[in-house]
Amino acid sequence: MIINKQYLLQYSPLPSNYQVDELLNYVNVAEKIWIVPVLGEELYEDLQQQIDDDELSEEYGTLLTTGGLWQYLSFATVLEALPVIWSNFSEVGITLGKSENSDSVSLKDMTYIEHHIRNQVEVLKESLIKYLNDHCNSFPLFAVSDCCQCSCCGDKLGMERPNPALQLYSPRRRRTNLK
Repeated sequence: MIINKQYLLQYSPLPSNYQVDELLNYVNVAEKIWIVPVLGEELYEDLQQQIDDDELSEEYGTLLTTGGLWQYLSFATVLEALPVIWSNFSEVGITLGKSENSDSVSLKDMTYIEHHIRNQVEVLKESLIKYLNDHCNSFPLFAVSDCCQCSCCGDKLGMERPNPALQLYSPRRRRTNLK
């Protein structure tokens, strides 16, 4: 994990008294789904190694804070953990979180919340990508295919190219030999 409980809670939309231990399993999921595709395997693994060795470079420290990586990861973790936040999984089944003084949100409300957090995650993602592109000299392991075609990187593939595996529809092909 490239974030600990303290920073997960600090940078997430959750209240400061939230029992964040329930979310820790979702950090790894969020890293695989949201972080690794942006950073690339090499940059992610190097960052993880520096965190594990407790020898974080100034560039990586700034990436985590000012660059927005921790905030992006925190919001992505909350997004991935929403079903557990919303409901309670136990040996007797799944129940909605409810106490004597409050009611759980409806499925419609939960869909709205999920959509809202997903939009925030996407904005934070774009902000992180912009930071990486603006500081690509500081991050030589930033994957070539994730580059912005900036002057420091030369003529590399751009971020604007969509990932065909994530597209819902394939583009129509034009017929060239019409008779």
